[in-house]
Amino acid sequence: MTMNPSKTEAIDPVCGMTVDTTTTIHAERDGKTFYFCGEHCREKFLSTPADAKPDKKSGDCCCG
Repeated sequence: MTMNPSKTEAIDPVCGMTVDTTTTIHAERDGKTFYFCGEHCREKFLSTPADAKPDKKSGDCCCG
């Protein structure tokens, strides 16, 4: 059986951490909303060009 994340959970696109969409910070790009564990990951995401290929999860997030 596959567990589906609830509608209030999302994956931080920078560090891969599961976050609660009702309480976390977010940003929009190309009409899509992205959610982040903290400002560090949000800033990293926004400073990366939209057409850049995502890095492998580097583990350098301040959240661990």
